[in-house]
Amino acid sequence: MTPTIGEIAKRAGVSTSTVARALRGDVKGSQRRSLEKANEIRRISEELGYRPSWRARALSRGKTHSIGLLYSDPMWIFEDPMNEIAVALTETLQELKYDLRLIPMTEDEEWKALVYGGAVDGVVFLVSTPDEAEELLVSKTVPVVLIGDKRDEAPYIVPDDEAGGYLATRHLLGLGHKRIVYFVSDTIRPHFSVGLRRAGYERAMREAGLESLIANWNCSIEVAMSKLLAPERPTAMIGYCHVEAFGVTHGAWAQGCSIPTDLSLITFNDMAMTKHMTPPLTVISYDTAQMGRLGAKTLVDLIESDSEIGVKNVVMPEKLMLRSTTAPPASR
Repeated sequence: MTPTIGEIAKRAGVSTSTVARALRGDVKGSQRRSLEKANEIRRISEELGYRPSWRARALSRGKTHSIGLLYSDPMWIFEDPMNEIAVALTETLQELKYDLRLIPMTEDEEWKALVYGGAVDGVVFLVSTPDEAEELLVSKTVPVVLIGDKRDEAPYIVPDDEAGGYLATRHLLGLGHKRIVYFVSDTIRPHFSVGLRRAGYERAMREAGLESLIANWNCSIEVAMSKLLAPERPTAMIGYCHVEAFGVTHGAWAQGCSIPTDLSLITFNDMAMTKHMTPPLTVISYDTAQMGRLGAKTLVDLIESDSEIGVKNVVMPEKLMLRSTTAPPASR
């Protein structure tokens, strides 16, 4: 089995980022102890038969002109609307003469050999940044940009989810709704946006003097439908994303519940399928393509800058796409 940079780090008793610096000759200062440790790392790597071939290529060309998209779950990349971000990211990188390489963060830690070994000039995380990436973010071995996720250690591009939750709630309040619920399906993967959208909803409800009517559901579609058929049911629902919209719309059709007559429905994520639902879905939208483009340009700027540049985090505005699933509450 090919030795990994993680094995060298474990044998030498140092971090993988320290091993990466030593193998490429980047030894901080000229202290004897640092030089000795670097020599020891090189000796261990030779003993294990480690061959950083990607690093050799990078040295010969100056750069690999490859970007690594690291992920722990492929659904963070290929599921709507993340795939729209990934497409824009890929197309923009191609325009800037960079290739995109998908690198799974598997338990064998082969990704460390690629990233620390010089196979990529920079790294991007899409929507989710695994805990295993903490060392990479802190060490700053290569430039890193986060798209759809945020950490203090790296620049990020995210939508303004708190404002989006507030906007959705204000729209429903303006139609005359008071019994409004925020619903998150129990199938949704954990993400900071869940809490931010809820916070926007709750802020709008409190401002309207409806704090006692705040309702947060985190359950299955089946349980949510049973609540929507109860006597004291809400007249409007804010779904976390399109997943809730599809489930509730189908459930309402099966139960003879009319949208928007019996229930106004609004969710996040504007996609082709939401535009062509029956009826077309009212959504809170943000520019996924622009997120991908900004992520690519930010990362390439970091790679090609001769010195550290001040990169600002970007919070994308969200807007209401008014369609046919929201209306004033029907009298009962």
